[in-house]
Amino acid sequence: MPEEDFDDELEERGPSKSQRKRDMQLLRELGEKLLSLPVDHLEKISEPAIITAVQDCKKITKGNARKRQIQFIGKLLAKSDITEIQAMVDRFDAGSRSHVTQFHKLEQWRERLIEGDNHVLDEIFARFPGVDRQHLRHLTRKAVTEREKSPEPPLQYRKLFQYLKSLELE
Repeated sequence: MPEEDFDDELEERGPSKSQRKRDMQLLRELGEKLLSLPVDHLEKISEPAIITAVQDCKKITKGNARKRQIQFIGKLLAKSDITEIQAMVDRFDAGSRSHVTQFHKLEQWRERLIEGDNHVLDEIFARFPGVDRQHLRHLTRKAVTEREKSPEPPLQYRKLFQYLKSLELE
C-alpha cells in the first residue's frame, strides 16, 4: 500500500483514540473549572443543560458520583460550542493570559486616573456606559488625597481598583 493512500485512510478515520481521550480530558477539566464560577456567571451560558449539570454537580459531595457528573458535563460540552464557555472561564481563571491582560488594563486605568489623565475617563465611560460617574470621580479624588498623605496603607487605592474590577465583571 503506498504511503499516500495510508495517510488518506488515516484522515478519513478521524482522530485517534488517544487524541479523543485527550480531548475529553480537556473538556472534563473545563467542566471542573465551571464549578468554581459563581451562579450569576453560569447563567450567561447559552446551554441550559450545562448550567443544570454544573449546578447539580455543586451539590454532589461523594467522590465517584461527583466524578461521573463531571464526565457528564464533559460530554455535554463535547456536543456544544465551547468557545464562549472557554472565554468566560479564562476571564476568571487567574492563570490565563486574558485574565492577566485584563488585570493589567485595570491597573493602568487606576494609575492614569490618579495621575489626572482625563482621557481615561472617556475610555471608561465609553466601555461602560452605565458607570456611576460621580462615584468613580469620588473614589479617584480620595485615592489621590491618600497618595499625597501616603503614611497609611493604600485603602482608597484598593477601593478604586475594586470598583473598576466590579465594572468589568458586570
